[in-house]
Amino acid sequence: MPLHELLDRARAERPAHPAVIDSDGSLSYAGLGTAADRAVGWLRAQGVTAGQRVVYAGGNDRTFVTLLHAAFRTGAVLVPVHPGLTVPQIAHIVADCTAALAVCPPGAGDGAGRTVDVDRARREIRDTDPDDFTAHLDEDDIATLIYTSGTTGRPKGVVCPHRQTAAAVEAVNARLGYRPDDVVLCRLPLSFDYGLYQALLCARTGSTLVLAERAEDHGLLKVIADHGVTVVPLVPSLAQLLTLLQRRKRYPAKVRLFTNTGARPGRSVTAELLAAFPGSSFASMYGMTECKRISILDPARYEERPDSVGPAVPGDTVRVVDAQGRTLPAGQRGEIVVHGATVMAGYWGVPLEDQRRFVRRPDGSLELHTGDQGHLDAEGLLYFAGRDDDMIKRLGTRIGLTEIEDAAERIPGVSAAVALRPAHEGAPLRLAVCTELAPHEVRELLARNLDAARLPDRIVPLPSLPLTANGKPDRAATERQADALEQASAAAHPQPAAPPTGRPATHTTRTLHAAARV
Repeated sequence: MPLHELLDRARAERPAHPAVIDSDGSLSYAGLGTAADRAVGWLRAQGVTAGQRVVYAGGNDRTFVTLLHAAFRTGAVLVPVHPGLTVPQIAHIVADCTAALAVCPPGAGDGAGRTVDVDRARREIRDTDPDDFTAHLDEDDIATLIYTSGTTGRPKGVVCPHRQTAAAVEAVNARLGYRPDDVVLCRLPLSFDYGLYQALLCARTGSTLVLAERAEDHGLLKVIADHGVTVVPLVPSLAQLLTLLQRRKRYPAKVRLFTNTGARPGRSVTAELLAAFPGSSFASMYGMTECKRISILDPARYEERPDSVGPAVPGDTVRVVDAQGRTLPAGQRGEIVVHGATVMAGYWGVPLEDQRRFVRRPDGSLELHTGDQGHLDAEGLLYFAGRDDDMIKRLGTRIGLTEIEDAAERIPGVSAAVALRPAHEGAPLRLAVCTELAPHEVRELLARNLDAARLPDRIVPLPSLPLTANGKPDRAATERQADALEQASAAAHPQPAAPPTGRPATHTTRTLHAAARV
């Protein structure tokens, strides 16, 4: 269905119910509908027509949600970008999607047909007369372009049509069961598809969306308590923050469900989070922008299968293939491949034959080759092992860095871990951790569960792990911090010179070298 029907239905059925709560207060579904009418009028006044791209670099507030629904109504393609991106980063996206309108900082939108500052757009939308125009849309028309993070190159725009986006909303809700009386806290950026879909899920169910910015983290528990938040989408850093705050302040909370996708909190962190919020449950999910959601584990099965990310969502089929593309049996690891209703329509401006991820099937549909490694069990539950980019060969064994991180995060007292890719197969394997345990204690505990190929040579304690704008661990920044810490440590505690060639190392030298590996 065209996505504007989500708000149309909620507006008709629940006009007085709170739709969005942000720093400016509460907006009912009737109020959000009127605000969307004004935004429709504003977009049309800017000359935006169906199919044209509108880049928006605003924060988590009602204007973002309003423009999202207005773009659906006019047939425009919303291109959300994180407001924290640099001018060159936003400029690349503006140029790549040939934006007709860019609502972003001055200079970043020079390549667009028209550029408007975010604050000015907010004021003008508020003062524009409502417009009840709705374009005639086809389900295969593009709803949004969501640009990937660009960790493996320049960001690419994932083409998200109305049909696949609506299917993803239905599939996710079929598994998570958002309710009309739910209050959903979205502290994730709305420019991040995990955050964006919270707005869509709330419109789908007529529930309430509470928007928060990272700068408001100190008061997050009060927000949860004051608004009666029942659902909290997580990234690991937010899980740790909420656990720490709740331990200190013990606010009354009605949270019934925590969800997570992408990087997962460690098992000990999740256990502490659920203990801090009695009566809550945890839904482990797996997906990517190119498909939105691929699998979801029933929260009732988390304790039984904590390492699984669940079965494929309704409408999708998951298989695991080898390097030749042959389907592997249950229990064997390979690349995760998915086809079905939620697979998006490829990358913007890239010929299909040049898209390694999207492959045309004999029936004409697209199959997504995720680049992620994992396996299915006999029951059809999926287990994620890591991205191809995170796979290394060590001591003749192919292993995933996430396997090491998961093992570390199961250790009580380790809140987060990032395994750093060795420079070459024979280079030391380092593990950065946030913990009060001594490095040798972490390594000794890991040795109980990891074989020699997976056991890190060195443990590097860091006070905190750097994060990307979307709240995921930033591997490159973590590696730079680890390098700097080890260089400073080496300068402060220089090792004795190696013995001359031909002389055996003394017991003292061997001990020092062994200590350096821990």
